[in-house]
Amino acid sequence: MRVLWALIASLMCCVSAAAEESGAPGSSTPYPDRWWADHIGLDASSATRDVLAQHCAAPQPVTVAVIDTGIDYLHPDLPRTQLWVNAGEKLNGLDNDHDGYVGDLIGWNFVDGDNNPWDDAGHGTLVAGLIAAAPGGRSSGINPWARIMALKVLNAAGYGRSSDLAAAVDFARAHGARVINLSLGDAELGEVGARAVRRAIDAGILVVVAAGNQARDTHDFGLADLDGVLTVAATDRDDRRAKFANWGRSVRIAAPGVDILGVRARGTDLIATSGAAGYRPGAAIVGPEGRYYRASGTSFAAAIVSGSASLLLSCRPTLSGVEAGRLLVQSARELEPKGVNLQTGYGLLDVRAALTGDERFWVEAHIDAVTLGGSAEAPTIVVTGTVDASAFGGAQLRAAPESYPDDWLDIGAPLAQAVHAGKVAEFDARTLRGPRRWILELVTTSSDGKARAARYVVDLRAAP
Repeated sequence: MRVLWALIASLMCCVSAAAEESGAPGSSTPYPDRWWADHIGLDASSATRDVLAQHCAAPQPVTVAVIDTGIDYLHPDLPRTQLWVNAGEKLNGLDNDHDGYVGDLIGWNFVDGDNNPWDDAGHGTLVAGLIAAAPGGRSSGINPWARIMALKVLNAAGYGRSSDLAAAVDFARAHGARVINLSLGDAELGEVGARAVRRAIDAGILVVVAAGNQARDTHDFGLADLDGVLTVAATDRDDRRAKFANWGRSVRIAAPGVDILGVRARGTDLIATSGAAGYRPGAAIVGPEGRYYRASGTSFAAAIVSGSASLLLSCRPTLSGVEAGRLLVQSARELEPKGVNLQTGYGLLDVRAALTGDERFWVEAHIDAVTLGGSAEAPTIVVTGTVDASAFGGAQLRAAPESYPDDWLDIGAPLAQAVHAGKVAEFDARTLRGPRRWILELVTTSSDGKARAARYVVDLRAAP
């Protein structure tokens, strides 16, 4: 069975800011513990309260599967009320619900093959807390109606097997999870794992994946590059892509992932386990009782998106998980660079906008790749991507010199038909005369005139 190189080592790149600013246990920072909530439209303003009162009048419980290192199910901020409980199972040594797992009351430990998904690393607990930690604590979760299904696939060192990951995804699907959080770095799924994820997506489950922390392209980067998942990049306190966050075609949305305070599993020091250079053991532990932990990574950005998706499903229970994910993407707040881009996808998560959004309306504009080809005598540029809308009105490719970004030139005729991950344009590269670097912009328009644009910078120096 294939071994997953997992998340612990991937944290080493993005540890310094959190470690330096957290200081000794109990220390404070010059910014609020939940600074990120203000950035995603979940501040304490009257406007937010009004939106929740109007659009979330009768919230329903939603099961979120956290496939990770397990959870600290004895932490006071993760009481039984915040956990998924298998109503068909009893602790009597029998497989009461006949699902093949004996005593799977709150989840399953796929590492040891038992019903105790205890977190001996700390990562899964931090992720789970961001989603559903009980209100009133120092790091309350996004959705108090979320119920965490604890599925342990990684050991204390951050290693696991792809077969266990696949089994966990199937477990989550079979037991009613509506959101699956996979903050597993560059886990290599193989075909077995990929098929399990596809079954979950086909069942309407939202699968949220961390983009990874290597500051590299997500192309061929395991989970993050799977079709149909919601891949999440991380932003900092200035709403810029975090320097460590991966980027690429598969990134759909961004959420805060720097200096995130969350729930700590007792006895763990996640960053120390990673072996990060310069980290002083215990420096990221927060609070006089060490109940909290501060860390950075796309893992925690993904958890914030999963929690937000579950809140949307609690408030709008008729949505599928996949529909909730699309609504989050469509309502995201555009960041620089403008338009849908490789850095932050459709932009920064905006929960308040999603709660008030129309799930029936969507506009897609996405550039997957720009290929320079042809010959020196007849150089060509091929643009592949997606243009579509709930009511498709058309699409247009245009270009502008990077040095004159408002001087647009239409490329070819408008597209009258939607395109999905295919060729949207092929044209003579000599159309772009003069400057070496050009911005290509693909604009999709719905029939009511609303538009969305995706941008891509092309360097003509690479042409034949």
